[in-house]
Amino acid sequence: MSLTPAGPDRRDASRKALEEAIHAFYGARIRGDMEEYASYFAPDARMTIIGNPVLSPGAGLRMGRESIMRFLQILHEENSYLSHSITDIVQEGDQVVVRWQAEVRLLDSGRTGSFEVLDHLRIKDNLIVELTHFHDTGGMAIAHGRIRIA
Repeated sequence: MSLTPAGPDRRDASRKALEEAIHAFYGARIRGDMEEYASYFAPDARMTIIGNPVLSPGAGLRMGRESIMRFLQILHEENSYLSHSITDIVQEGDQVVVRWQAEVRLLDSGRTGSFEVLDHLRIKDNLIVELTHFHDTGGMAIAHGRIRIA
């Protein structure tokens, strides 16, 4: 599937192709299909998970497909993804913002929760060259038991 930004003459067809590609991309993420997930990234892509690494050990920068695949593997070792849904897809030129949520069982605490996520993607030559990931790191830290609520 193509992640190419929409052109003025093919707006509807390009929008449909983008939406299909985004759904397939996130489907691969939720299933833990590292090979398929990584195939959407440029070889030298950058993925940044925003957050404090004390509360969110996964926070930080990953560079390249191999590093991104290792990160996805760790996520699936720590969590069981029960479902997900994509709320919004907004595109402007080579920028795509995806708002989505996932129902996750945290394997270390046994807790289950629904977490909202926002991803900002930059696309070049049909591949993701940058992905910046925002999620509720405080809520996730509470759910993992890293923060106690008084």
